[in-house]
Order: sequence, then structure tokens, then C-alpha cells
Amino acid sequence: MTDSSLDRAEALTRYLYDNIPLTRAMALRVLPTEPGRLRLAAPHEPNRNPHGTVFGGSLATLAIAAGWTLLFDALRAEGLAFGLVIQHYQCDYRAPAAAEFVAEAELPADWPAFLERLRARGRARLTLPLRLYCEGREVLGAEAVYVARLEG
Repeated sequence: MTDSSLDRAEALTRYLYDNIPLTRAMALRVLPTEPGRLRLAAPHEPNRNPHGTVFGGSLATLAIAAGWTLLFDALRAEGLAFGLVIQHYQCDYRAPAAAEFVAEAELPADWPAFLERLRARGRARLTLPLRLYCEGREVLGAEAVYVARLEG
């Protein structure tokens, strides 16, 4: 990865820690990727349950945060002033996670249409598929709907 992708990852991690305290408690971190993709990782220990696996709420939170952070970063790169929230989330827990776990999100093909709707109407929704992996195995599949609204 390039220095700029590492700088971007570190800046996004700091933003999350400063603005969403739960992300600090989970010890998550943004991993370097190219623009249009996002990977978030979190360690097992602060996210464990009594069974020695990752708490299901931590898995869901990492997925939601990955989608939100991807869109936050992409909208900010467009120079927009916006608010961004999750509207709907559904997931399937596929396997337990007992080590570091990683969420992945990527801007979908309809990203340009989403931006066009947002600029034209001042508000738009986007559905993102989200995946979580632990030790190379998919442990969660999810889909989330995020709503952006222009501000100012």
C-alpha cells in the first residue's frame, strides 16, 4: 500500500475514535486500501463473549461501521457537507470468530447514481453488501441501507 493509503487509514481511525467512542472500546482500526474500498479490523480480546468467541454485537457493529466509514470517506472526498446514518441492517451469522476479525465494504456500481440523487434531492439512500472474515473464513454476511442528507 502507498503512504497515502496508510495516512488515510490512520486519519479515519482517529476520526472514528474521536467521534464514535464505541470504536475505541472495540480497538478497531481502518486498514489501508485503495479509494472505493474499506477494511476495518478488530481484535478478539476486547470483543469476546463468555464462550471465547467474538460477541455477535461486535461483529454487527464492525460491519455497520465499515459501511458507514466507507461512505463517510467517499462523500467527504466529493467535497460535500452531509449527515450520514444507517437506516436498516440485516445479517447472517455464518460461523464463530475466535481471533481478529475484518469487515470489508466496497462502493457499489450504483454509487454515481446515488451521488446524482443526493445532489439533486438533497437526500439519498444506498444499500451496501458487507462481509466479515476471521482467519480467512467468512463469519458474517450483511446488507445495510445508509441515508445521506446534504447539510448547509
